[in-house]
Amino acid sequence: MIVYTTAEPDRDAPACPATDARSLYLAGTADTRVALDGPALAVQQGEQAEQLFPLQRVARVYSGAAVAWDTAALLACAERGIGVVFVDADGDIAARLLGRPGARDELLHRLREFLLLPQAPARYRHWLDGMRRRLAWWACMKLDAPDQQRDPRRARLWLEQRAAAYAGASAAEHTRQWLRTLAHQRAESHLLDLGFGTATELGQAGEPNLARDLAELLNWYLQPPRLNWLRRRQAAARQRGEPLRAPRHADAVRLFESRSVRVEARLRDLSGSLHRWLIDQA
Repeated sequence: MIVYTTAEPDRDAPACPATDARSLYLAGTADTRVALDGPALAVQQGEQAEQLFPLQRVARVYSGAAVAWDTAALLACAERGIGVVFVDADGDIAARLLGRPGARDELLHRLREFLLLPQAPARYRHWLDGMRRRLAWWACMKLDAPDQQRDPRRARLWLEQRAAAYAGASAAEHTRQWLRTLAHQRAESHLLDLGFGTATELGQAGEPNLARDLAELLNWYLQPPRLNWLRRRQAAARQRGEPLRAPRHADAVRLFESRSVRVEARLRDLSGSLHRWLIDQA
């Protein structure tokens, strides 16, 4: 099955041009093939009609490991900075194609210089803790949480209690993990666009792990839509007199991608905040 996200942007987000790029999901089998057809990816699945996806409309690709890719299609993605993530049958990442990074690499240079300072780890943790407190307060304010619950530790407990009340403990945990994974993947792509390239991969074993930290901060922005979505599902089931069904992974992906415009803006805000802070530290 091929899924190309076409969800509308957030109502309160700024208007975007028609060429706004989205993620392309290829959950295909061995009879699925991806080739290059001019400025578009041509996807052929079995005897079905070929589908074309213009490269200018593709931000990144999540592909099943069994999908057959032509080299020209992969190189075209790399040339345009489109990352391709290959996922195995268990949903784990099997491989990743890193597209050509963007030209905005000043953040990378400033971070490298900053990390040479002996006090860099402590200063960075101070920045990260401050961002956690600010975003925890924001998420709780959006959900009308009591004032005493708005520090990061209490906020996490309160949010998970509310999610469990709406969907059950197991479903609440699954939706949290799914969104966290999607946030991490998007944070990695954002860092690639900023010129980090393979530095993002090498950073997984060291500190700071920017992909992990940006994903954690981004996750606070995702909590209000997550809880509101779970609450609406519970209310709809009660209204129909039906048992509440557990949310699926595909539902979480749709929720995440429905806010893709806002997610990209939030990531730009977060990396921009770090960039401005690094300038002050210099």
